[in-house]
This record gives sequence, structure tokens and C-alpha cells, in this order.
Amino acid sequence: MICATPRCGSNYLSQLLASTGVLGNPREYFNAPGRRQYDDPAYPDDPREQLKQVLTTGRTANGIYAVKMHHFQIAALNRIVNPFRDLPHLRFIVLERRDALGQAISWSRVLQTGQFRAPETAGREVNYDQNHIRQGLLWLMKERANWEKTLQAEKTRRLFLNYEAVMSDPQLAVDRVAAFMQIGGRPRIDPALVSVTIQRDQTTENWRARFLAETGDEFRHLADLAPDRARLARRPDSD
Repeated sequence: MICATPRCGSNYLSQLLASTGVLGNPREYFNAPGRRQYDDPAYPDDPREQLKQVLTTGRTANGIYAVKMHHFQIAALNRIVNPFRDLPHLRFIVLERRDALGQAISWSRVLQTGQFRAPETAGREVNYDQNHIRQGLLWLMKERANWEKTLQAEKTRRLFLNYEAVMSDPQLAVDRVAAFMQIGGRPRIDPALVSVTIQRDQTTENWRARFLAETGDEFRHLADLAPDRARLARRPDSD
């Protein structure tokens, strides 16, 4: 299970892993609207059927299955299924983004436009809103804390990855997952199967500078966590 928060690069990591053919096919199988939009118009709403999808569609021929989840999706299962109990031999990849402010800005833009991926058409123009970014930032931090609390309670095996490291060296990230899952050899990424593309642009940087200027010392500590934009300029920046 990829334990994600919105705009942390989880779609990119999922495509990297799926492209190897041996590390499962991670998707948000507990997100019926998303699945119907992207790959299966008849995708079921019943969590029990969604669980079956994890173990079938989410599985590669070697028996490894994969699923991506956001913490807020757990409550939506309404106690019909418990993925921690009902998915066998489950291990957890915790994916976080060090640049929390960049993540919050990206989330603010997505909530305004409805454009989750670069090829999609934006529903409307975006407008800078300091409070919207602030509330998104605080919510994302809460979601991270909720994952930590849940996984500690489950006494789970975890592999920690961060967005910036995955962007910098995708193959190393895949190597770490393969070792964690005890996959022999070195599964290689197939670039032809990785379609997530960059969304970060100058608007992101303008909003970052304005937010930090307007909030003074409150979020100044986040300024040093911004990515090296020159180094990551050609890397994907999508959830």
C-alpha cells in the first residue's frame, strides 16, 4: 500500500512501479469516481468489490498486488471492509513531500481547477488565496499525522520515501521498493509506460513567494524545503 497525501507524487510513483511488471499495479481502487473517470466507466461503488479489484487488477503475474490510498479514504469505507485486515501480507510505503508549501499550493490549484493531471483541461482559472493555501497546508499536515498514528497502531512494516528523492532518482526509488518487497534482481522502469508530466510552473513560484512574504515568520521554516527547481525542472510534478 502506498500511503499518500494529495499532490505528493503518488501517481508518478505508482506508474514507475507498475511499469516494471513485477511490483503490482497501484491505483486508488477505493476511489470509485476516480476509477470511473480514468480507466473503468463501470467501476463499482461497493468497497467489497473494490477490495477484489486490489487483489486482481492490482496484481502482477508474480503475485504482488498494490494499492494507493489517502488516509481520508479509510473512513469512506464505512466499516464494510478494513484494508489493514482484509488485504493479506500487507506492507506499507509512506510517501511524503518535503516541500509541504509546494504541495499545499499544488493542492489549492487543483481544488480550484479540478485539473489533477497535466493533459486535463482546467475547469476554471486559478486565483491566489492565502487562506486557501493555509487551510490546505494545515489539512495536509493533519493527513500526514493521521497516517503516522494509524500505521503505528497497526504495528506495520514501513518503507519511507520522499517525493524529492523519487524525482531525483526514480530507479533508486524502485530499487528500494523491490528490496522491501523481496523481489529478486533489479526490476527496471519502462519509460514508455510512465505518462505523468510536469504541472509546476511560474505561477507556483509566484504564489510561494507571495505566501511567504504575507505570512512573515509563521511559515518561514518551509522556505528552505523548496526543491532545487533547476535540478528537478524536467521531473514530473503531479499527484
